[in-house]
Amino acid sequence: MANQSVLVRVPATVGNFGGALNCAALALDAPLNVKVTSRLDGHAGIRYFGENGERVPRDRSNLVVRAMQAALHLKELEFTGADFEIYSSVPVAVGLGSSTAAILAGLIAADQLFRLSLDEKTVFDLAAIYEARQDNLRAAWLGGFVACAEEAGSLAYRRSVVPENFTLSVVVPETSLAPGARRPAMRGAKPDPEAHRSRAAAFSEYFARPGNGHSESVAESLPPTCEKDVPGLEDALQVRLPGVLSVFACGSGPAVGILAQENARQAVAAVRECFTREGVGSSSAEFRPTNAGARDWNAVSPDIASPAVRGLGASLQKSTLIPA
Repeated sequence: MANQSVLVRVPATVGNFGGALNCAALALDAPLNVKVTSRLDGHAGIRYFGENGERVPRDRSNLVVRAMQAALHLKELEFTGADFEIYSSVPVAVGLGSSTAAILAGLIAADQLFRLSLDEKTVFDLAAIYEARQDNLRAAWLGGFVACAEEAGSLAYRRSVVPENFTLSVVVPETSLAPGARRPAMRGAKPDPEAHRSRAAAFSEYFARPGNGHSESVAESLPPTCEKDVPGLEDALQVRLPGVLSVFACGSGPAVGILAQENARQAVAAVRECFTREGVGSSSAEFRPTNAGARDWNAVSPDIASPAVRGLGASLQKSTLIPA
């Protein structure tokens, strides 16, 4: 397998979307791109290009590597080493799904490099070893908006297509968290699973309506939740303006998502001011959703090619990761 390589793309995601804790996630048109080239000496070489690169491990503890090893172990194959070039469109460890994307990228790369023929159930089972948020995993895999609901005593996940004109503003405060580190969680009321599932269902209805109607149902307030406490974050989550449907912590935070039909710029300025008052710098960006996820982006890809084959300009196509 010397000098064989694949290129994998996985979208960023916003978990706990709109404050629906562990019940809703949205895929963003901001990919994690990973090129994996096999080697035979057992070593993992990692190059990272993107914001907050100091938070990304450069050894086998990297989530891309660990996920790849898990897939190989399942098939009783040995990890013989690889070089990883990782290009990220979003900051690491701020709540925009960088961990979820890394895990799926490692699994897909293993499937393509070693022809493992992983099905969808196996992908989720392996990914769950490292990522407990199933809504996040499904949004990154399927694209669009994924909501969790209780049906017949068990949890089910439903995907909705998101209107192409939809945008989400995100404010990212500057932090110095090391890889895997978390600040103390914010205090707040104990989450009510039924209330959060109801909110997730309301967002599904909101996206399904032409013109994004019935906004009142998603504008209902739930206690703010976040796994990381950054000065100014608690005040930022309390920002309310006309036309702003939800201000919430993206995933485990501390990035703040702003869902608005109007006054989005004013809401971004108000959230950033909350951090500024505490001496915390911040940046902001606007994201659009993607209704195509990692399954679609990587369903058909160039067959694994050695330098000699690439020199001939030949590329065979193969299907991979067919849903169960």
